[in-house]
Amino acid sequence: MNKTLKIIGIAASGIIVLIAAYIIFQNTMSGLLTMRSSDYSGMGAPQESFNESSPMATGQVLSNPLSASKMAGNLLQDNSASSVDLPEMDKKIIKNGNLSLKVDNADKASVSVTKIAKDNGGEVASSNFRQSGANVKSGNITVKVPVANFEKTFSDLKKVASLVISESTSGTDVTEQYVDLQAQLKNKQTEEEAFTRIMAQAQKIDDILAVQKELSRVRGQIEQFQGRIKYLESQTDMSTITISLTEDANISIVDRWRPWQVVKESASVLIKKVQGFVDFVIKLVILVLPVLLLYALLVLLVYKIGKKIYFKFKKKDQNQA
Repeated sequence: MNKTLKIIGIAASGIIVLIAAYIIFQNTMSGLLTMRSSDYSGMGAPQESFNESSPMATGQVLSNPLSASKMAGNLLQDNSASSVDLPEMDKKIIKNGNLSLKVDNADKASVSVTKIAKDNGGEVASSNFRQSGANVKSGNITVKVPVANFEKTFSDLKKVASLVISESTSGTDVTEQYVDLQAQLKNKQTEEEAFTRIMAQAQKIDDILAVQKELSRVRGQIEQFQGRIKYLESQTDMSTITISLTEDANISIVDRWRPWQVVKESASVLIKKVQGFVDFVIKLVILVLPVLLLYALLVLLVYKIGKKIYFKFKKKDQNQA
């Protein structure tokens, strides 16, 4: 009995010692981890941003052909909080109009259209006129005016006409497209700045050439975006109106009676007809009559020969009878 109790006491003491050792070990490891974490935070974590002591600054990473693009991407991520913050803007709308007008005089109407365009801050973009065989002049004029003056200009132009045959207006909202282009341009400009900063720190020739290639690519994309933005701005700042002008057909009464002119024209026609008749007689006498005479002689000759043969055979038949 005493031996059993002794064994149980030894086993319980061993278990207690193991538990105590495990607790001490856990506390010790936790303290070491806490010390290392505090030491690391005190020294400062490695920075992803571009600085003088980073590998990107010393050119140690640029030896990889894709390093320039990767570093620019890292810089863009670091600046993502303020990458694109476009201000609010008015709507960008492309406005166009078409007018088909009847006018009393196309030249006077063209002058009026030009004056209306200039009075509303615009100008004539193109003009094309033609005149038909019935002395009716028609043509087209294209004017460009600020979008803000589109409605007023359109209304003023209709007053030039004696009759408005047709009219139409259209508007295309390109605000979303314009904002998208602005955002893409902003991102490309930020990317260009990142490559410029990398270029300033590059030391190896291969690194410099790689960054220059990327800069050229980004610069080309920036110019494309700027060109498209400029085109949209020109289309949305100035509206286009195309005017078709056609003169009313004039019914003209004979403005002058000229009987002597009629006499001269009639005499001229008579003389031409007499000349034609004389020409016909001359051709008849010289060309037609001789040919007819030859045909008549030929017919007469054939007739006489035939008649002679006929009577010869007839006389022979009578003698035999």
